[in-house]
Amino acid sequence: MRSYAAASLATVVPPALGLYEDASGLFGVSWGLGALVVFTALFSVKQARKGAETGRVAAIRDEGLATGEYTLTQYKVFLPDDRPKSSPEREESPLTLRTTNLGLQHWDNDVLRWSHPWAGLRLVVEDELLFVHHEGQLIARFWVFTPFGAIDEILLAADRLQRHRSHR
Repeated sequence: MRSYAAASLATVVPPALGLYEDASGLFGVSWGLGALVVFTALFSVKQARKGAETGRVAAIRDEGLATGEYTLTQYKVFLPDDRPKSSPEREESPLTLRTTNLGLQHWDNDVLRWSHPWAGLRLVVEDELLFVHHEGQLIARFWVFTPFGAIDEILLAADRLQRHRSHR
Protein backbone atom coordinates (compact mmCIF):
# COMPACT_ATOMS: atom_id res chain seq x y z
CA MET A 1 0.00 0.00 0.00
CA ARG A 2 2.89 2.35 0.76
CA SER A 3 4.33 1.77 -2.71
CA TYR A 4 1.03 2.86 -4.28
CA ALA A 5 1.02 6.02 -2.17
CA ALA A 6 4.62 6.83 -3.12
CA ALA A 7 3.89 6.25 -6.81
CA SER A 8 0.81 8.46 -6.55
CA LEU A 9 2.82 11.29 -5.03
CA ALA A 10 5.61 10.91 -7.58
CA THR A 11 3.18 11.17 -10.48
CA VAL A 12 0.93 13.91 -9.11
CA VAL A 13 3.26 16.31 -7.28
CA PRO A 14 5.51 17.57 -10.14
CA PRO A 15 2.64 18.58 -12.47
CA ALA A 16 0.66 20.01 -9.54
CA LEU A 17 3.58 22.22 -8.55
CA GLY A 18 3.89 23.45 -12.11
CA LEU A 19 7.41 22.13 -12.53
CA TYR A 20 6.80 21.25 -16.18
CA GLU A 21 4.63 24.17 -17.36
CA ASP A 22 6.99 25.20 -20.12
CA ALA A 23 7.17 21.66 -21.52
CA SER A 24 5.09 20.73 -24.52
CA GLY A 25 1.61 19.18 -24.26
CA LEU A 26 3.12 15.88 -25.40
CA PHE A 27 5.21 15.76 -22.23
CA GLY A 28 2.02 15.99 -20.15
CA VAL A 29 0.56 13.00 -22.01
CA SER A 30 3.82 11.12 -21.53
CA TRP A 31 3.70 11.92 -17.82
CA GLY A 32 0.20 10.45 -17.59
CA LEU A 33 1.21 7.32 -19.51
CA GLY A 34 4.28 6.97 -17.31
CA ALA A 35 2.08 7.09 -14.23
CA LEU A 36 -0.12 4.36 -15.69
CA VAL A 37 2.93 2.22 -16.40
CA VAL A 38 4.23 2.69 -12.84
CA PHE A 39 0.89 1.70 -11.30
CA THR A 40 0.57 -1.30 -13.62
CA ALA A 41 4.09 -2.48 -12.81
CA LEU A 42 3.57 -2.13 -9.05
CA PHE A 43 0.26 -3.98 -9.19
CA SER A 44 1.71 -6.74 -11.39
CA VAL A 45 4.70 -7.31 -9.13
CA LYS A 46 2.47 -7.48 -6.06
CA GLN A 47 0.11 -9.98 -7.70
CA ALA A 48 2.99 -12.09 -9.02
CA ARG A 49 4.53 -12.31 -5.55
CA LYS A 50 1.15 -13.21 -4.05
CA GLY A 51 0.63 -15.92 -6.68
CA ALA A 52 4.11 -17.34 -6.17
CA GLU A 53 3.54 -17.55 -2.41
CA THR A 54 0.17 -19.24 -2.90
CA GLY A 55 1.77 -21.78 -5.24
CA ARG A 56 4.62 -22.44 -2.82
CA VAL A 57 2.22 -23.10 0.08
CA ALA A 58 0.03 -25.36 -2.08
CA ALA A 59 3.07 -27.37 -3.16
CA ILE A 60 4.20 -27.85 0.44
CA ARG A 61 0.71 -28.97 1.46
CA ASP A 62 0.50 -31.41 -1.44
CA GLU A 63 3.90 -32.91 -0.55
CA GLY A 64 2.45 -33.86 2.84
CA LEU A 65 -0.25 -36.08 1.33
CA ALA A 66 0.10 -39.83 1.84
CA THR A 67 0.15 -42.22 -1.11
CA GLY A 68 -3.37 -42.40 -2.54
CA GLU A 69 -4.52 -39.38 -0.54
CA TYR A 70 -5.98 -36.38 -2.33
CA THR A 71 -7.49 -33.06 -1.30
CA LEU A 72 -11.26 -32.72 -1.45
CA THR A 73 -11.62 -29.12 -0.36
CA GLN A 74 -10.25 -26.56 2.06
CA TYR A 75 -11.74 -23.83 4.19
CA LYS A 76 -10.36 -20.65 5.68
CA VAL A 77 -10.83 -20.85 9.42
CA PHE A 78 -10.24 -18.60 12.39
CA LEU A 79 -9.76 -19.27 16.05
CA PRO A 80 -12.96 -18.16 17.81
CA ASP A 81 -11.23 -15.22 19.53
CA ASP A 82 -9.73 -14.00 16.23
CA ARG A 83 -13.00 -13.94 14.30
CA PRO A 84 -12.85 -11.04 11.82
CA LYS A 85 -15.41 -8.25 11.77
CA SER A 86 -15.18 -7.24 8.10
CA SER A 87 -15.03 -9.05 4.77
CA PRO A 88 -11.49 -8.00 3.73
CA GLU A 89 -10.08 -9.39 6.99
CA ARG A 90 -11.79 -12.71 6.30
CA GLU A 91 -9.71 -13.22 3.18
CA GLU A 92 -6.46 -12.92 5.14
CA SER A 93 -6.64 -15.96 7.40
CA PRO A 94 -3.43 -18.00 7.43
CA LEU A 95 -5.33 -20.95 8.95
CA THR A 96 -6.83 -23.63 6.73
CA LEU A 97 -8.90 -26.69 7.49
CA ARG A 98 -8.39 -29.17 4.65
CA THR A 99 -10.46 -32.27 4.01
CA THR A 100 -8.88 -35.19 2.19
CA ASN A 101 -10.22 -38.60 1.29
CA LEU A 102 -8.31 -40.02 4.30
CA GLY A 103 -8.78 -37.38 6.99
CA LEU A 104 -8.83 -33.82 8.20
CA GLN A 105 -5.80 -31.51 8.31
CA HIS A 106 -5.20 -28.18 10.01
CA TRP A 107 -2.63 -25.89 8.35
CA ASP A 108 -1.13 -22.58 9.43
CA ASN A 109 0.20 -21.25 6.12
CA ASP A 110 2.76 -23.92 5.17
CA VAL A 111 2.96 -25.60 8.60
CA LEU A 112 0.86 -28.70 9.26
CA ARG A 113 -0.52 -28.32 12.80
CA TRP A 114 -2.28 -31.69 12.90
CA SER A 115 -3.76 -34.39 10.72
CA HIS A 116 -6.21 -37.06 11.85
CA PRO A 117 -7.92 -39.92 10.02
CA TRP A 118 -11.70 -39.83 9.61
CA ALA A 119 -12.14 -42.94 11.75
CA GLY A 120 -11.28 -41.21 15.04
CA LEU A 121 -12.90 -37.83 14.34
CA ARG A 122 -16.18 -36.39 15.56
CA LEU A 123 -17.27 -32.94 14.40
CA VAL A 124 -19.86 -30.88 16.27
CA VAL A 125 -21.33 -27.46 15.47
CA GLU A 126 -22.45 -25.07 18.21
CA ASP A 127 -23.29 -21.40 17.64
CA GLU A 128 -21.35 -21.03 14.36
CA LEU A 129 -18.31 -22.79 15.79
CA LEU A 130 -16.93 -26.09 14.60
CA PHE A 131 -15.60 -28.34 17.38
CA VAL A 132 -13.21 -31.09 16.28
CA HIS A 133 -12.88 -34.11 18.59
CA HIS A 134 -10.37 -36.90 18.09
CA GLU A 135 -10.80 -40.10 20.08
CA GLY A 136 -13.01 -38.31 22.63
CA GLN A 137 -10.68 -35.32 23.15
CA LEU A 138 -11.43 -31.79 21.93
CA ILE A 139 -8.51 -30.85 19.69
CA ALA A 140 -9.76 -27.67 18.03
CA ARG A 141 -12.45 -25.00 17.81
CA PHE A 142 -12.85 -22.96 14.65
CA TRP A 143 -15.02 -20.31 13.12
CA VAL A 144 -15.22 -21.34 9.45
CA PHE A 145 -15.29 -18.68 6.76
CA THR A 146 -16.91 -19.79 3.59
CA PRO A 147 -20.20 -18.52 2.29
CA PHE A 148 -23.37 -20.58 2.09
CA GLY A 149 -23.27 -23.37 4.64
CA ALA A 150 -19.64 -24.42 4.81
CA ILE A 151 -19.97 -26.00 8.25
CA ASP A 152 -22.81 -28.21 6.99
CA GLU A 153 -20.63 -29.14 4.04
CA ILE A 154 -17.80 -30.23 6.34
CA LEU A 155 -20.17 -32.25 8.54
CA LEU A 156 -21.72 -34.02 5.54
CA ALA A 157 -18.29 -34.81 4.07
CA ALA A 158 -17.04 -36.15 7.39
CA ASP A 159 -20.11 -38.32 7.85
CA ARG A 160 -19.89 -39.70 4.30
CA LEU A 161 -16.15 -40.38 4.49
CA GLN A 162 -16.41 -42.01 7.92
CA ARG A 163 -19.18 -44.34 6.68
CA HIS A 164 -17.20 -45.10 3.52
CA ARG A 165 -14.09 -46.01 5.55
CA SER A 166 -16.05 -48.25 7.95
CA HIS A 167 -17.51 -50.30 5.07
CA ARG A 168 -14.11 -51.24 3.69
